[in-house]
Amino acid sequence: MRTAKGSAVLDGEQVDSDVHRGEKITVASVANNAVTGTAGRGTTTGCGLWVQLPPLEPGPHSLKIRGRSDDFSTGVDYALTVEGASD
Repeated sequence: MRTAKGSAVLDGEQVDSDVHRGEKITVASVANNAVTGTAGRGTTTGCGLWVQLPPLEPGPHSLKIRGRSDDFSTGVDYALTVEGASD
């Protein structure tokens, strides 16, 4: 985590990130999931740079996430569509 850097950009605007350095989290999984393959609950440690998005207005949105730590890097671009509430 000492060298972790990252960014998130929502609709062209930077979103602030929070650093979590190792917090206990509970995970609920379903059968045949890609991590454990089994259903159940478990406790693990979560760390990293996290962002919390504001509520989004209906319509299209763009979210770009980039991250780097030592020799590892990752990036993903999301095209999001928020639908309005149905009557």
